[in-house]
Amino acid sequence: MAETTVDVRALYDAVDGKRQSKELSWRELAGELQIAPSTFTRMAQGRRPDVDTFATLLRWLGETADKFTHSERKKIRDAEPMAMISSYLRSAKNVSPGEAAALEQIIQAAYRHLKGKK
Repeated sequence: MAETTVDVRALYDAVDGKRQSKELSWRELAGELQIAPSTFTRMAQGRRPDVDTFATLLRWLGETADKFTHSERKKIRDAEPMAMISSYLRSAKNVSPGEAAALEQIIQAAYRHLKGKK
């Protein structure tokens, strides 16, 4: 089983709440977001949206994935620090892929050096 899962019910409820506040039908919302209307039917049945649709819904809600995911790990601090740093660097809009790779190498070298001192 995956370590992290999407809380489809919470996501669906959040989308439904915002949809109702904007007085949109499901079909109108699907058109606005350029996704298939059947996505909402599947979500109502507990089925997860695909990753692109998940990202679209998060953007529309103005929320982060953390709000709608559950991890079997107790705390995010259990995550490997370099994986977190690499992910952040790659997703930063003001850092080019080449710059991210260079920064990653520098940080990895420093991290290995500091870990070796303990």
